[in-house]
Amino acid sequence: MTRDGLKLLSSTSVGLGLLAIYVVFLNNFFAVANLSELSWTESVILYTQIIRVIVLFSLGLKYQIQPIVPIIVFSIEALLIPPLLVLIILTGSTFYAAFMGVILTAWFGATALILTPYTIYSFARSLARDTVLSGALVIAAFELISVVFLSNLFSGLTQPVQGLEGLGTLIISQIRSEVGGGGVPNPSQDFLSSTGLILFFVGTLFYMAVGSYSARPKLRLPWMLVVSLVGTVLAFAWIALVSPYQPDILVVLSAPCVVLFLIMRVTVHGK
Repeated sequence: MTRDGLKLLSSTSVGLGLLAIYVVFLNNFFAVANLSELSWTESVILYTQIIRVIVLFSLGLKYQIQPIVPIIVFSIEALLIPPLLVLIILTGSTFYAAFMGVILTAWFGATALILTPYTIYSFARSLARDTVLSGALVIAAFELISVVFLSNLFSGLTQPVQGLEGLGTLIISQIRSEVGGGGVPNPSQDFLSSTGLILFFVGTLFYMAVGSYSARPKLRLPWMLVVSLVGTVLAFAWIALVSPYQPDILVVLSAPCVVLFLIMRVTVHGK
């Protein structure tokens, strides 16, 4: 298989892995969500988000879209905050304060539902093209943390989530509690989450090997892929042993990630 073919295969594996964990979030959300009584504001934000994703996806098939464009397109709701703050100061009305709260929380909820699969697709597509390896790994870590956070969002929840506003409020409260706790929880122990993690890590490590191939490594490409696969197996063995005693996934992954980085560096550069 050619280098471009391996890049396409590894980027597809990464994208499918992230998407599998996102599906866990969707299943959990629709199991507890009450979407039968969405407010007018929630409906507008939800449907316009869907339209924006469809438009950007369609344009992205024909044109090269700059990264700043999706950020601007999906942040239109934030432009309403400054005038609402001015109205709150000038009038002192609680209506504008409540309206601003609805916009922010519904925006968070709609973004988690609609924007996440689009960012996964955009990231996987960028991996299939020529991209900076270090930047790709940083974005990969961010994407993984995002979907793992969402997949654990409803653990221990005992009451229904009321619409997008309720979802956004839950996201904000969970971010506050997990930042205060100093970490990100381990993924759910279900089959789909485990499969998604395996696809993500195997695809990422294979992409590291293939992406570094132009650096004239000491080993041939098949052996680099073998090293990546063996490293992934050892990393999951480490996770299986340590995760029952350490609830923070970032701490659990720190040791294998450092070891795998050193292995890949020695494999590629020979020093």
